[in-house]
Amino acid sequence: MTPGAPPSPARALDALRADTLALYAALRPAAAAARHALTAERLAAAERRLREGTLTVVVCGEFKRGKSSLLNALLEEPDLFPRDTYFATSLVTTAAFGPVERVVVTLDPPEERPDGEPEQVEIPRGRIAEFATESGNPGNVKRVRLISVRLPNPRLASGLVLVDTPGVGAVYQAHTAVTAGFLPQADALVFVADATQPLTESELRFLSRAAAASRALDGTDGLVFALSKIDTVGDYTAIHANTLGKLAAATGLAPQDVPLVPVSARAKLDFLADGDPEDLEISNFEEFERVLWSALARRRASLLVGGALAELEASARTMLEPVDAELQALLDDTRTRLAELQADTEERERRIAELASSQAGWRRELVDAVAELGRTLGMRAQQELDQVWHRFRTEYLFDDAMIAEPDRLVGQLAADAALVTGTVGELAGLRAAELQGDFARRNGLELDARPSSRLPEPPVPPLTVTGRLGEGERQSPGGGRLRAVTSGSGMGTTAGGLAAGAIGAIIGTLVLPGAGTAVGAQIGTSIGSVVGALFGGVTGYRGAVRDQQLADKLARRNSLRAELEAMRAGQYAHLANAVRDLTRTLAEAVRAELESRIAREQAAARDTLARLESARSATREQATRRAAELGLERRPLTVVRAGVERLGARLTALLAEPR
Repeated sequence: MTPGAPPSPARALDALRADTLALYAALRPAAAAARHALTAERLAAAERRLREGTLTVVVCGEFKRGKSSLLNALLEEPDLFPRDTYFATSLVTTAAFGPVERVVVTLDPPEERPDGEPEQVEIPRGRIAEFATESGNPGNVKRVRLISVRLPNPRLASGLVLVDTPGVGAVYQAHTAVTAGFLPQADALVFVADATQPLTESELRFLSRAAAASRALDGTDGLVFALSKIDTVGDYTAIHANTLGKLAAATGLAPQDVPLVPVSARAKLDFLADGDPEDLEISNFEEFERVLWSALARRRASLLVGGALAELEASARTMLEPVDAELQALLDDTRTRLAELQADTEERERRIAELASSQAGWRRELVDAVAELGRTLGMRAQQELDQVWHRFRTEYLFDDAMIAEPDRLVGQLAADAALVTGTVGELAGLRAAELQGDFARRNGLELDARPSSRLPEPPVPPLTVTGRLGEGERQSPGGGRLRAVTSGSGMGTTAGGLAAGAIGAIIGTLVLPGAGTAVGAQIGTSIGSVVGALFGGVTGYRGAVRDQQLADKLARRNSLRAELEAMRAGQYAHLANAVRDLTRTLAEAVRAELESRIAREQAAARDTLARLESARSATREQATRRAAELGLERRPLTVVRAGVERLGARLTALLAEPR
């Protein structure tokens, strides 16, 4: 593999994306020329989603497992992330594409100004260690929330976003919570194990929770595992088999279905330095990238490209129907067909007008359906949080390591709560999308069904509000991104605010490209408030324990139970509010999307009627001349529909590639 070149699955996805964008470039002028304003707005919004849509890969694992080296090797940027240092700050580092290299550090406001705006500082890459490592930023005294790196790196050009996370299962409270909170919204999780040592209980506990969250979201195919440092152990067969067995048990997958790839980041970096193909072979990076990109294709290609193709097909069909109707009317000498087309179109316009009415029955039904969805999500959220506190009482309180180090217990409890909230948030988007499709079919609103059997259905149709009655794309209610995602900071102490802000910042700005900014911000706020509710009383507990010198395990256990159970009611209240707010946000998006589809169909019906009226009065000579003009108008539309068919077949083949 040539240095700098994306792996083969990545090139296939990039090519598919580029070809889809080319179809948009061909269709947009046709929409403008035909004065299809609503269609043009929807095309612009869908094209923007495709251009800006990201493939988010979260890289996580315990401390000192080689995550930073793996990222440097994956990006082929040997000096980007500091290596061989002990990360101990509650922060996340992201790497995404940008035309010019920029490294921006987001800092929380000082404690004396807890409601202040976060500060952003731009630094050169050589200073990342000053903010990201314990040696450069002991105890996170610099109040780092997030480090964002933009690079003109070809491996990121397709929208890949790499997220480096703090170590999971550590004694630092916010670390695992930050990682767990936005994990459900990621497209793939790369968990880095170490060939020099067996998996720990904290690692397996984290993986078990992550796999359960994936199953709740209808799949575990986004989990990819790397067994790092294989160059340091010689024969790694035994540790590979041991790790594979533990991963299978933790995730509930069959061993043959666990994608555990042995890798050596150091060998890959050596190859970049000396070009020795033996180093590349030792690194096994080609296999690792194949597995990773196949997972990404399955997880997100259908949404990013499939959704874009669906909008192209619907828009081209909507524009083509009036043209074909006029053409048929002009070419029919008996005028019989004209009368039939007139009657059919008038009936269609009447039906669509009924659907567009503010008194239409589907609107009331949608309110009831969304209310039921909210109740279902609320019960699911409560059941999941019940399980968290059940584990606290029956497992965590009897873990000697957690009793000896209460911060470790609190961190695990906060991570579990954050994972529950993140999972419920993502599940809300999935179920709302299903509701949208099912509701449209049941109420006759499936107005843009695609005839192509080879075009896959996107798993989560975009819920961004687009083209609502000519207003163009707009956000759902919820306010500005930064304000919304940081509002959870006040729910707890400094530690709680840090976790809330970091989780919210990442979710609100990096993931959920199909769900809209406000939805991402809402999930970030929700997680922040739930985690912050737990952290709010924890600082007081730690001080009390240390002051009272509670060395006896039973006394410490009882004290932990009493202090932390007091936080439980607050978590339930915050989670219930979060579900209600998120459901309202998604309901608005679904309603506005259906309204946009109806408005587009109304415009198409009116265009058809106007064309038929023109055809009725045309002379033979005028009809001949007009038919030739319509042939030219029709050509780009049929070309786009044929292109959608071809690209749909390519997308289906890409999604069918083996793991």
